[in-house]
Amino acid sequence: MNLALVVLSHGRARCSAPAIGGSGEALDYATVTEMLRRYAGCLAAAGIVCGDRIGLCLRDTADHLLLHYAVGLIGAVIVPIDHRWKELEKVSVARAFGCRLVVCEADDPARGAVQHLVFTTEWRREAPFAGDVPDQDEMPLVLSLSSGTTGRPTGAIVSHRQFYERFISQWAGMGFNAGDRFVLATPLYFGGGRSFAMSFLAAGGTVIFAPANKPMEIIDTARREAATVLFAVPTQIQRMTAAWIGERPAMPALRRLVTSGAAIRAEDKRRAMDVLSPALMDYYATSEGGGIAVLPPDEQLAFPDSVGRPAFRVEIELVDEDGRAVPAGSVGRLRYRGPGVSTILVDADGQTRAGPADGWFMPGDLARILPSGCVQLVGRVRDVIIRAGVNIYPAEIEAALSAHSAVAEAAVFAVPDPDLGEAVAAAVVVRSGVTLDAAELQEYVRARLASYKVPQHVVFTEALPRNAGGKVLPADLASLFRVTAP
Repeated sequence: MNLALVVLSHGRARCSAPAIGGSGEALDYATVTEMLRRYAGCLAAAGIVCGDRIGLCLRDTADHLLLHYAVGLIGAVIVPIDHRWKELEKVSVARAFGCRLVVCEADDPARGAVQHLVFTTEWRREAPFAGDVPDQDEMPLVLSLSSGTTGRPTGAIVSHRQFYERFISQWAGMGFNAGDRFVLATPLYFGGGRSFAMSFLAAGGTVIFAPANKPMEIIDTARREAATVLFAVPTQIQRMTAAWIGERPAMPALRRLVTSGAAIRAEDKRRAMDVLSPALMDYYATSEGGGIAVLPPDEQLAFPDSVGRPAFRVEIELVDEDGRAVPAGSVGRLRYRGPGVSTILVDADGQTRAGPADGWFMPGDLARILPSGCVQLVGRVRDVIIRAGVNIYPAEIEAALSAHSAVAEAAVFAVPDPDLGEAVAAAVVVRSGVTLDAAELQEYVRARLASYKVPQHVVFTEALPRNAGGKVLPADLASLFRVTAP
């Protein structure tokens, strides 16, 4: 299938319906589908053909969003490149993943080092694509990037059909539909922002662009536009909760306040549901396979320490190192499979390999299945702390630390220890205007967990190091400890 044809169908059936808003533009489906066809024509005129990889390195605009479908219309493959990266980062990714060319801004300093096309609004007046639309089974659409173990991105090739299956999972399992008004408040480079924005266009809904860096501007956009769905990473959720001082909830029209990309602690969930919207929903997902589990609003308070139940048409299993199922209630390596999971993986050097033949994908998370059927994440396989031969999972210690009234955020990680092999360390952000010392915090944890789980080392910091998606960076935590520790 070709997913762009789904969007083009709205240009006929929903021609006057609003497709894109915000950022000073109001575009209906007749307009955006014509723009999509013209952008595809520009790419074809530059010699792009089915199968070519095209880097998209643009600011977050309606044009950037539509270019995703324009690339797909001619059968080429999207390689997302963050416009905020430095020149070396952009060039490295474009070359490693074999981009035929990169569509970039006129002021991008990297354009001189790669084959490129500068995007301008003149593209809106060029001739539309007039060639045959490729429509082969399992035709690739996106080389979806994620963080690699070397610090360089790795990825997975996601086909048109696999993306469509992910959209169906969102529509069926999360209730998205053509009547929704979705606020895009994260970069299109980020997998969540890209996937949801493309999903709502495929559903025939409305995508509203909002400034992503100021909490109050996101809230104001949602209120002004009567938004029904907003996606925000946990860091944004926390900042919006802290910023709002008006009548509650801040965004009363929301049907879904979706959060993903990192863990969000139970107390922050409760505050967000009170201050921002009671429609909070967790979405546990990966770039390789899309949605894994969903925790809907009506189960947030019942299962606050979980990421919910398996997503629509997704199977989840917990296994040991040898691939055997672990006993009920035990911690195991999470694996999952479903129709949206990629079957082709790409390493940091751009080399492809087939995914597991049985369809199971392992994202590297450790979890347990609760009696309710909900999935509780306890840490990452590579983040397990092995202290004197005992496996310790950071998530439960982070939860204990975060329960302290003076703690705003906490991250637990391993540091080398000459006697124990590894010791438990914690980086802690203290709430504004509050004082806290390491001994008091250690005693607090000791009253709640086994003594060997109490952090031996505590580092206080103003903020936890995070990537653009809100995930804590373990390597940076270790560096922080080395700098701060005596």
